Amino acid sequence: MTSSKDLNIARKTLLASLGENSKLYLEKMKLWFQMKTSKEEFDCEARNIMTEDQVHLHNEFLLCLFNKVRGLATAAPSRPLKSNNTHHSHIDRDKTNKDKRLRLKRKYKTDKSNFEPADMYVEVLSQMSSPVGDEPIGANRSSAQELTLPDRTFVLARLMLAAWENNMDGAEENTAHIIIAATQVFLKNLITAMITRRKGFLVRDDTFIYNIGEPVPSSWKRNTIHMPGGIHSNHPTDVIDPEGQVPSIKKSIDDIEQATAFAMACSSQTLPPQLPPVGIDELLHTMKIHKNLINNHTIYATNMERLFNYSTHTTWEDLEAKKMLCSS
Repeated sequence: MTSSKDLNIARKTLLASLGENSKLYLEKMKLWFQMKTSKEEFDCEARNIMTEDQVHLHNEFLLCLFNKVRGLATAAPSRPLKSNNTHHSHIDRDKTNKDKRLRLKRKYKTDKSNFEPADMYVEVLSQMSSPVGDEPIGANRSSAQELTLPDRTFVLARLMLAAWENNMDGAEENTAHIIIAATQVFLKNLITAMITRRKGFLVRDDTFIYNIGEPVPSSWKRNTIHMPGGIHSNHPTDVIDPEGQVPSIKKSIDDIEQATAFAMACSSQTLPPQLPPVGIDELLHTMKIHKNLINNHTIYATNMERLFNYSTHTTWEDLEAKKMLCSS
């Protein structure tokens, strides 16, 4: 794996040789990272603004970038398994040696068999299905297209590009974990806000939401006399100096079953209709009600505008205006 120091040296050498064209080079690289252009298009457009010496520096920089990101993707902590008993280790070694000998014997036997032609179409299709196999892993991906959460290489590639645009050396690997954790928390809050608008739930300490899907008891049928005490409300954790934190006593299974039966009896007796899947309209209503989910006004306004565009159809005037803009 290429070190960050080698990558920064290759980048600074290339940008210094480009001079005024360095900003244009980073803009074209940004379009490639956003999957708006392919690697071949980026390489062709970059070579048009370079000399032969700069093309050599360009290839060296891309090679360092590929090795850096691929090294992050393939790096995985491997923990060796320690065996306390030496007898079992000797037995395992004997088994592995026997397996290797059997494999070698089978290989020699299969060599004597008849020739079987390989299917060339399988190899051709596998290469055609991955046209970006030589591109940096993580740099040419999009969460909106893959429908998956970003991983470390995905985030780090974009962090490095953003740092280079602001005349910084790069980004540390630990910053990617912070952004990934923040993304997961944001999606959790957004999904929780959408689901709690559809189904009932319980709240503890006026903040913590749990047991989503709980039937909502009717206020007209609720009888607090026959309600078992302390079912839907747990006592807070007690803090005692010598012992430390003492959690509250958990409810028994009978109390939990009685609480569920009580909530079902107080709720409406008609079966609720089957809810449709979560859509853009429901996301729009959730964002209007819970504006604090996105604390940045610019990001909030931009995403709300995108949601409005997705939920409405374009008119003929909009299409004609778009054609005129593209033609001009």
